[in-house]
Amino acid sequence: MADKREPIKVDPVDVGEISELDNLAHLAAHGGDGRLFKMEQDYTKQVDEALLKARDLAQKDVVAAVESLNNIEKLTRLGADMKSNTRVVQYMAKLCFEGKKWDLLMETIMTLSKKRLLIKMAIAKMVRDAVVMIEKMPTEELKMKLIETLRTVTAGKIYVEVERARLTSMVVKKLEAEGKLEEAATMLLELQVETYGSMEMKEKVHYLLEQMRYSLVRNDYVRATIISKKINIKFFNKFDTEEVQDLKLKFYDLMIRIGLHDRNYLDVCRHHREIYETKKIKEDNAKATSHLRSAIVYCLLAPHNNEQWDLLNRIAIQRELETVPDYKIILDLFINQELISFKGTIVAKYEKLLRRGTANSPDTGIFDKSTEGEKRWNDLHLRVGEHNMRMIAKYYTQITFERLAELLDFPVDEMESFVCNLIVSGQISGAKLHRPSRIVNLRLKKANVEQLDQWANNVQKLTDTLNKVSHLILKEQMVHKNLDLSAAPSQRV
Repeated sequence: MADKREPIKVDPVDVGEISELDNLAHLAAHGGDGRLFKMEQDYTKQVDEALLKARDLAQKDVVAAVESLNNIEKLTRLGADMKSNTRVVQYMAKLCFEGKKWDLLMETIMTLSKKRLLIKMAIAKMVRDAVVMIEKMPTEELKMKLIETLRTVTAGKIYVEVERARLTSMVVKKLEAEGKLEEAATMLLELQVETYGSMEMKEKVHYLLEQMRYSLVRNDYVRATIISKKINIKFFNKFDTEEVQDLKLKFYDLMIRIGLHDRNYLDVCRHHREIYETKKIKEDNAKATSHLRSAIVYCLLAPHNNEQWDLLNRIAIQRELETVPDYKIILDLFINQELISFKGTIVAKYEKLLRRGTANSPDTGIFDKSTEGEKRWNDLHLRVGEHNMRMIAKYYTQITFERLAELLDFPVDEMESFVCNLIVSGQISGAKLHRPSRIVNLRLKKANVEQLDQWANNVQKLTDTLNKVSHLILKEQMVHKNLDLSAAPSQRV
C-alpha cells in the first residue's frame, strides 16, 4: 500500500514560476564553493520514500522526523542531485515550521547552510521559503530572531542577495519605528543594491530611494546626491504604471530637497517640471498648477546664464501658462528687454501673490516667512537687479553711482557691492568702477594694439570697397561707350 501513495509536494509556499535553472536541476548542481558538479545518481525514489516516512513520523515527533531526513539530505548533496536535495531541505524547514519548533527551525537553517559541498539552489529556495514564514511567526520576538538567523545565513552569499536586502529592510523598518534612525540608516546604506543583478529594477529603485531618504535624515546631502546618480531616470518614462509613477514622484521630491539645500534653483525648476509632466499629477489640476507655478518661480530665481535663459524661453511658450496668467506676466517681465522696478512692480503688484497667494492662485510656499523663504525673496531682488544691470549695460557706456543706484532700486553702498559681484562673476564684461569720480564705466577700454588692429582692419575694408566701386564704375563706362559706338552708324544711314 505504501508504494501506491503519491509523493508529497514539498514547497510550503508559492515561490513563483519555474525557471530554466530549475528545469535543468536534474543535470548538474552548482556547489557552494562555485564548482559545478554533474549528478551521479538520481535519488528521486529514495527521497519520495523518506519524505513519506518523515511525514508520518512528524505527527508523533517532529525532531525525530527532521533527523530522519539527514541521511538522505547528505546522499543527495554529495551526489549532486539538486532537485532532490532542494526538496529535502525545503521539507525539513517545513516540518519545523508546521510543528511550531521555532528553535529547531533556526538551528536547521543554520546547520544546512554550513554543510560541505552545499548546493546553492537548495539553500536559496530554503531561505526564500523561510522569508515567507517570517510573517506567520506568532510573536514579534520570534520574527526578529528568525530574521537575524536568515541574515547570518545570507551574509556574503551572492545567490541570496535579494533575500538579504529584503530581510535588512524589515529590520530597518523596525528600528525606524523605535526611533533608532541612525542605526537604521547605517544598516540600510551598507547594501549595494545597484550591483544586484537578480533584483528587479523596480525593487532596486525602491531601495535606492530609501537610501536617499535616510541620507537626508542624517543631513548627508553629498551621499544622497551620489546615490541619486545610481538611478537611471529613463526607467520612470519606460513604464507607466501607478507604482512606477509613485517612485518617480518620490525620487523628484527628494531631488528637490537636495536642490534647495544646495540652492541650485535651476535643477529644482527641472524637477518640478518632471513632476508636472507625470500622468498622475496632470490628472489633478490643483497639483499640476502648483508645480507649474513653482517651476516658473525657481527658474526666475536661478542665476542668469545660457541654460537658464533657454529654459525660461521654453517655459514661456507653453500653452499651459494660460492656467497661471499672473505668473505668465511676471515671466514676461524678465524676458522683455526692459527695466523692472522691484519696489514699483514686484513688491507693489505681485508681493501678495508670491508670498501669501490669492483666492485664484494659492501660495506656493517658496517665499514664506521662514529663514529660507526670506533668503529666496532676497535672491529674487538680486535677480531683478541683475536683469536691470544687463539692460543698463546695453545703453550706457558711463553712468554715475547715484543714477545707477536709482535704476537698480539699491542704496548706493549696496549697489557698489552688487555691481562688483556681477563684474567678478563675469555677468558684466568690461565694466569698471571709478570711485574717486563715482562713475561706472560699462565699456571695456581697448588696448593700443587692439585699436591699431581694428583701425588696420577698417582701412582694409575701406580700400576693398573703393576698389570694388571703381571696378563697377569702369564697367558701366565701358558698357555705355560700346552702346554709343553702335548707335552712331545707324544714325548716318
